[in-house]
Amino acid sequence: SREIRADLKVSGASYTGTYIGSRSGPAGLNGSRKGDAIDLDIHWAKVVNGDRDAELTVEKIGPDNMRMTVTDMDPATGKMVVTSRIDLKRN
Repeated sequence: SREIRADLKVSGASYTGTYIGSRSGPAGLNGSRKGDAIDLDIHWAKVVNGDRDAELTVEKIGPDNMRMTVTDMDPATGKMVVTSRIDLKRN
């Protein structure tokens, strides 16, 4: 097992922070809220899938549930694909 989290700070409409959980090390986050979701650009500590950029969406999916979804460019197809989807539930 490994620790997975997104530490976020908000300033006005902007969110910044750090994503912990990638094998490449801590990654920088920068983005904004869109409805019940926060859309963030990820800047990996090392090259992942051919570059250092990906996207993280943190969204509320119920009164006690959240989802973290990482999407990244597939270097073979050039298409964005889901590389990680983590569902969280508050007890």
